[in-house]
Amino acid sequence: MKKTGSKLLIFSLILVQSLLAMAVGIAVLFDASGREIPVNVYAGGQDIGARGYEEAAEAIKADYEARFGSQHIRLKADDGKIYEIPFTSIEAFVDGKATVEPLKTLEGIGDIPRLISTHFGNHTTVLAPVINFNESKLRMKLIELSDDINKAPVDARIFYKDGLIEKIPDDPGISLNVNNAVELIRKQLSSDPFGEIDLMEGNALDIVYADVTMKDFDEIQVVLGEYSTSVKDQGLAISIGEAVKAINGIRVAPKGDAPGDSEFSFVEAILSGAPDIFFDEGLCQVASTMYAALLEAGIPVENITRLSHKLAVDYIEPGLDAVVAEDAYDLKFSNPFDNEVAIYAVKEGSVVTVAIAGNRDDRTDKSVIRTQIVQKSSPPVYYVENRDLKPGEKVVLDPGKEGVTVRVYRNDELISTDTYEAESSIVQ
Repeated sequence: MKKTGSKLLIFSLILVQSLLAMAVGIAVLFDASGREIPVNVYAGGQDIGARGYEEAAEAIKADYEARFGSQHIRLKADDGKIYEIPFTSIEAFVDGKATVEPLKTLEGIGDIPRLISTHFGNHTTVLAPVINFNESKLRMKLIELSDDINKAPVDARIFYKDGLIEKIPDDPGISLNVNNAVELIRKQLSSDPFGEIDLMEGNALDIVYADVTMKDFDEIQVVLGEYSTSVKDQGLAISIGEAVKAINGIRVAPKGDAPGDSEFSFVEAILSGAPDIFFDEGLCQVASTMYAALLEAGIPVENITRLSHKLAVDYIEPGLDAVVAEDAYDLKFSNPFDNEVAIYAVKEGSVVTVAIAGNRDDRTDKSVIRTQIVQKSSPPVYYVENRDLKPGEKVVLDPGKEGVTVRVYRNDELISTDTYEAESSIVQ
């Protein structure tokens, strides 16, 4: 029992001695750390070792103040371009006292080895500057820079060219996230204020995805049918161009979708895309070209609503024309397929082309469209008196036009039978 008590007494004495020694050591450490900066300590590239704390703090402040006066925060965007913000514009300055404070501050037992190493070790210590700045002004500068940094996304594009469907992928944009950029800059300033800051890090640049992506065009793969006509009357070129723009790129949903989505109206498309347009024969030419393209694409005749002209036109074969008017006649069709179809229209020079595009699974056997005139009627003659002509002499002012009845076939299928009135000839 006595031996146990003796051992306990000895242990207690050793513990007390150890605590006293530790206390003395800490006191010595604090005394050493409070008098002057230890050697081999650097701040901002300058040696502040062996200086008093106030002297060192002032030297640090002055050094950074001089450098901040001529240098900038450097931000690298996703394209590698560097954008700069002057330190002076955000009222940046270094707090010298706060910068040297870690050399004499003990926040816990775990800090003791650090202080011992700094004051009695033989290695270099580099102090990170404590930088203060006007955050509101930094945010304003970042908002100004965002006009140059931000990049709008570019939608994917799809178009018809030379009988093929071509696609151009979408290109995502970027948007500067000001909140994240502020935190990224704050972090960089606390370590290396003059280093380049990559905005791609720290989520400072948000990706902005395009509204239209390549996935939106998955179902549009091939040209199902196309047709071209020539512009005979250049006076109609403007209205033809407007009509082409109005219908180009319209997509018609698959059958079975919401009512109306799988149907197309030429007149509605024109009024939506070119509301101020005057309905003239130019629009009829585009509608006629489209009707022929629908036949080439294999659209069943029962899915098409179309009316022919009273008189045959000169820009397309009889039987393939379609008359449209704002309040009376329309060209319509409904999508018979399980995939969407798209309408593409182009005008190159004096040639108008309309193409119907869709999924390759909906491509039918090649459609051969042919017309057959089954009846003709001579134009009636309208005579105009001209007393200057000699007896038996006559002048044809207008030869008129034959009337015809024509049948249209797609391969061996009879599509339509149309009759066109004869146009009177005028003779003096």
